[in-house]
Amino acid sequence: MFFSRCIGMTEVVVKVMKKGMISIPAEIRKKHNIVDGQYIIVSEDEGGTIKLEPIESIDALRKRALTVAEFKKHLVESRKEDLELEK
Repeated sequence: MFFSRCIGMTEVVVKVMKKGMISIPAEIRKKHNIVDGQYIIVSEDEGGTIKLEPIESIDALRKRALTVAEFKKHLVESRKEDLELEK
């Protein structure tokens, strides 16, 4: 794994594995209290930048204007898309 630092931010090069999985380095997981089984929102802005945002609680989902049912529906739909791409 390669590490580089720039203006207070950590940049880490990770390899995309089978089924699109990546590993979040321990340093970053510890800093952001990311634990096994936790959900993370993956988003892309208009400029094409991909962002990973840990969801700390159900309240964090509510602040994003998502209900738990909407979030679960999104997860199910995303998984169906993943399964289609794997065929």
